[in-house]
Amino acid sequence: MNSMRRLLELERETELHFVAHAEANESNPKGWPASLLMFHLAQWRGRMRQALDDVRAGRPQTLPPENTDEFNDAELPDGAGVSLKDAAARSDIAIAAIIDLYDAVGERPFSWRISRTTTEAVIRNSYIHPRQHMYEYLLENGDSSDAHRLVEEGVNEMRQVGAPPITLGIVIYNLACVRVGQGRTDEALPLLEEALDMHPDLRDLLAGDEDLEPLKNDARFRALAAET
Repeated sequence: MNSMRRLLELERETELHFVAHAEANESNPKGWPASLLMFHLAQWRGRMRQALDDVRAGRPQTLPPENTDEFNDAELPDGAGVSLKDAAARSDIAIAAIIDLYDAVGERPFSWRISRTTTEAVIRNSYIHPRQHMYEYLLENGDSSDAHRLVEEGVNEMRQVGAPPITLGIVIYNLACVRVGQGRTDEALPLLEEALDMHPDLRDLLAGDEDLEPLKNDARFRALAAET
């Protein structure tokens, strides 16, 4: 449990820096503004908070909406008038509550989309999901250096706390995509192999992943994609 608390506290620090950066630098942003991004994170953390509280109280677990894209499209307009300060505060309150709830319920079976344990679900909801959105925001707004650093730090932090393979595999796969974009293909291929060993279902993404397009003619990549 201490490792999970450490991982999520590191995420809180990262988000504080992200929000401060956006407050100081955001001007006519591409894609979602930082306020809408943080609103979105707060909403999904609220749902995870409710589900964990159900488990702690012995109630039937509240499940996430089935059609995520449609649900997000319907909900996001509600965040249009929320300030970055308020959205960030709501998100931070929610992750603090999730940390305490996870401490209370611990590692146990828990159904949340593809996650099957509380640990997997909390990491995906409150660590991987936020970092993916922050990465996209930074990349869309011309800050590729910080975007790449965010992915690299994510892999290092999750390795350090011994995150479950199915979650660690996701962030290693993302780092492989970053390495391809940086032209470091010899580093990308071992990362992909490691990610697929941890999370074999990621193999389904290989053929259609545009980030991996420069590898498509590499025999080592084709061998990875063909394995069953």
